[in-house]
Amino acid sequence: MSIIDTSFAQQLINLISKETGQNAHIFGEEGRIIATSQPERLGTIHSGAKDIMSGKIDFIAITEDMAKEMSGTRPGFSVGIDSKNVRIGAIGISGDPQQMKPIAMIASHVIISEYERNIFMNSIATMANEINESLQESTSGVEEISSATEQQAESVESLNKMIIAAKGNVMETNQIVDLIQKISKQINILGINASIEAARLGNEGRGFSIVASEVRKLAESTGTSVNKIDEMLKRIQENIVTISDSIQDYSVSSKNQTVVVQSLAQELEHITTAVDNFTKLLS
Repeated sequence: MSIIDTSFAQQLINLISKETGQNAHIFGEEGRIIATSQPERLGTIHSGAKDIMSGKIDFIAITEDMAKEMSGTRPGFSVGIDSKNVRIGAIGISGDPQQMKPIAMIASHVIISEYERNIFMNSIATMANEINESLQESTSGVEEISSATEQQAESVESLNKMIIAAKGNVMETNQIVDLIQKISKQINILGINASIEAARLGNEGRGFSIVASEVRKLAESTGTSVNKIDEMLKRIQENIVTISDSIQDYSVSSKNQTVVVQSLAQELEHITTAVDNFTKLLS
C-alpha cells in the first residue's frame, strides 16, 4: 500500500500529461507505479525508479542521445520525492530532461505538500477523536455527578422537611407541657384547699388531711418533672433550630451546586457536539 494518496497522484499525473503531452508516472515502494498516464503499466516495477526508491541514486536524467545507446529506454527525467529526509516516492516524466526537470521538481513538491497535509490532517483527526472521547467520558462523569447532586439536594430537602416537622412536634409537646403545668397548679391549689378544710374539721378531718398532703406532694413532684421536661424540650428545640438553619443553608448550597453542575454538563455536551462535527468534517 502506497503512503502517497494514489487518487491525488493520478490527478496530478493526468494534469502533467495533458499540459506536456508526455507520459508521466509516480512510483511507490520498490519502484512500483502507483499513478500513470499509461494505465497498462499501473502496478509494474520500473527498474530506474527502484534504484531511486532504494536510495542508490536520487535522480535519473536520460537525454535522447543516451536513450539511443540504451536498449528499451526513453529520454526523460525521474527524481526521488523526500519528506523530512524520508523517501516516500518518485516521479518520472518522459521527454527532454532539461525541460521536464523543473516540472518534475515542482510536482514532487506538490506531492510532498499534499503528503504532509494528509499527515497533519490525520493527526488533527486523531487528536479530535481523542478529545471527543475524553469529552464524552467527562460528560458522562458530570452527568453522574449531576444526577447524584440532584438526589443529594432532594435528600437534603426531605431531611429539612423532617426537621421542620420535628420542630412542629416539639412545639406541640410544649403545649402539652403547659397543660400539665396548669393541671399541676390546679392540683396544688386543690391540695391546699383540702388541707385548709381538713384543719377546719379537726380530728374528723385527719384522714382527709393525709390525702390532701399526698395530693400536694403529687402536684409538687409533677411540677418538678414537668419543669425538667420543659428544659429538655427547650434544649431539643434549640438543637433542632440550629440543625434546621444549617440544613437550609446546605440545601441552598446544594441547589446552587446542582445548577452549576447541570450548566457544566450542558456546556460539555455543546463542546462535545462541536468537536464531533469537526471530526466528521475532517473524515
